[in-house]
Amino acid sequence: MKLIKHLFPILLIVIISCSNSDNSDNEDDLPVEETFYRGMDLSFQSELENYNIDYKDTAGNSVELLDYVKSKGTNLVRLKLWHTPQNGQNSLADVMAYTLKIKAKDMNFLLDIHYSDFWADPSTQTPPSAWQNLSLAELKIAIYNYTKNVVQQLKTQNTLPEIIQIGNETDSGFLWNHGKVWNEFNDNWINYADLVSEAIRAVREIDTEDHVKIMLHHSSVENSIYFFNELQVYNIDFDMIGLSYYPQFQTKDLVIVASKLNTLATTFNKDILMVEVAYPFTLDWNDDENNYIGSLDQIIPEFSPTPQGQKAYMEWLITTIKNIPNNRGIGFCYWAPDWVAFSGNENTSTNGSSWENQCVFDFNLKALPMMDVFNSN
Repeated sequence: MKLIKHLFPILLIVIISCSNSDNSDNEDDLPVEETFYRGMDLSFQSELENYNIDYKDTAGNSVELLDYVKSKGTNLVRLKLWHTPQNGQNSLADVMAYTLKIKAKDMNFLLDIHYSDFWADPSTQTPPSAWQNLSLAELKIAIYNYTKNVVQQLKTQNTLPEIIQIGNETDSGFLWNHGKVWNEFNDNWINYADLVSEAIRAVREIDTEDHVKIMLHHSSVENSIYFFNELQVYNIDFDMIGLSYYPQFQTKDLVIVASKLNTLATTFNKDILMVEVAYPFTLDWNDDENNYIGSLDQIIPEFSPTPQGQKAYMEWLITTIKNIPNNRGIGFCYWAPDWVAFSGNENTSTNGSSWENQCVFDFNLKALPMMDVFNSN
C-alpha cells in the first residue's frame, strides 16, 4: 500500500503530461484557416490623393478611403508598378510610399509588376524604354536584376508583398518580341517561360522564408486553360492563377464561367484569384469621357446595371469562387473602385473617368450597397 501511495502522484503527473501533449499535438494537426482575399486595386490613389476627393459612407459622412474600405472588410490592396513612367505615377517610389499605408492598416499587399513604362495588357506589352534594344540574354539579366531590386527595397522597408504578379494580363506573353507568344511568335513559349522564371528566381532569392506567393495573370476566364496548358511543360515555379473577368469583353454565360474556373482548378492544382473584376451600378455617366460600359448588350442579363444589380453580381461571383473545387478559389480583387469623376480644385477642370459607373461610390461619392459584400461570410 505504501508503494502505491508513493507512486500515485507520479502517475498523476505522467497522465496530465501525456494529456497536455496529446492536446498540443491535436492543435498542431488542426487545419490552418486560409485567408479569403477581398481585395481592391487602388493603384490610382497615389494620384487621386492629391485632389482630396470627398469619399463618403452610405450615410453621406466623409471618410478616409483606406480606413473605410478596411472597416468594410477589404483585406488586400493591389498596386501596379511601372518601370519608368513618364509622369512618375505608379513608379517604385509611389508604390513604396503607399505600401507603408497598407501595412500600417495591417492589410495584405499584392504587387502587380507590369514590366513596362505604361499599361501592359494582351494587346500591348511594350518593354521599358531602357530595355528595348536588349538581346534575349541581356533581357533575362535585366528582368532578374530589376525584380530583385524591387523586392529587396520593399523587404528593407518591411513592406514585402504577400503576392507578386509577374506581368499583367500576359495572355500574349510580355516583353515583346522576345517574350511574345502570339501569332507568328507562337513558338516563343520557352522564351516567355525563361523570362518569367528569371523574375521568379529573383523573388525567391530575396524572400528566403517563402513569404511571397507568385501569380501569373491571364485576362480571360474562358481562354486561360490553353495558356496554362502551354506552360505546363516548363515547370514554372508559381503558386497561383490570376484572372480578369469583365463581362463586356468575355462570355456572359454564368455556367461557362463557373465551369472554366472549376476546370482550371482541377487541371492545374493552383489557387485561383479573380484579380480584376468590376460591374456597373448604372449606364449613365458623370463626365464627358466615354465609359468602358454604356449599353445593355455589355452586361450580364441576370444582373441589372443598378446599385442592387452590382451587389447581386458580386454576391454571385463570391459564391462561384468559393465553390471552386478543392478550396482553390481564394478571393477577388475589385479593379479601380475609387476611380471616380470629380470636380477638381480652382486650378483644374472636372477630372473625368472612363470608369466612374463601375466604382463602389456613386456620382455623389457615396458608398454603394456593394460594399456590404466585403464583409459577407
